Amino acid sequence: MKRFHHKYTLPAIILLLMVAIGLLITGTLNIRNQTTLPANSNSSAIGVELNQNFGYIDLHELQSNGISFVYLRSTQGRSYFDDDYLSYRDQVLGTKLAFGTSIFYSNESTPTEHYQYFMKKVGMNTGSLPILIEPAVNDRSIRYIKQMAQFTRMLTAQGKRVMVEVEIKYKKYFPQNVLFITSGKKAPNKLQYSFWRYSNNGRVKGVKGLEDGVTMLAYNGSVSQYKQKYGQLTQ
Repeated sequence: MKRFHHKYTLPAIILLLMVAIGLLITGTLNIRNQTTLPANSNSSAIGVELNQNFGYIDLHELQSNGISFVYLRSTQGRSYFDDDYLSYRDQVLGTKLAFGTSIFYSNESTPTEHYQYFMKKVGMNTGSLPILIEPAVNDRSIRYIKQMAQFTRMLTAQGKRVMVEVEIKYKKYFPQNVLFITSGKKAPNKLQYSFWRYSNNGRVKGVKGLEDGVTMLAYNGSVSQYKQKYGQLTQ
């Protein structure tokens, strides 16, 4: 059995091991505390979706910690309106954040009911980002897609840019200038999808209340394109 002949050798080895383990733990914790970013992507702008489940969020802290835009959940169908939409919208106007309005499209209300309720609760102040229409159900029947497209046409008739979260293969059912957003681990085709929902369980560093469970979005284009369309970056 090998013996350590110097009385300081073994303590020094133990100390080095403890330091190495400490650095490893610290590094792991630091990674976990960082803002969730897209994997293998140099996205030009990062954003989050906010709704009443988060409660009060300081949007100035979002701006100070690298978030450039926010989507605010608004209505679903003919009866649901997010409790914090209006307060978020008022607060965001005092920041440099770009904002957009998201709608969850239900299969239990008609396109007209969706539209009328949305205009009653939200009106025309929907932000500089495209209005985001998200499916509230897993239904992707042609009937459901066509109803969503009809609702989209009602919004575009008001001069609004609209973006839908459905696969690009349904593009033929929607107005020509409608944009598309998709989700997944890999950055999508820039010619097909304007935005990318890259995480449904992210976090934002330094912002109380956004430590986990945050839906993270990225603009799927260049910095210059983002600035031209939606304003300055905060990163």
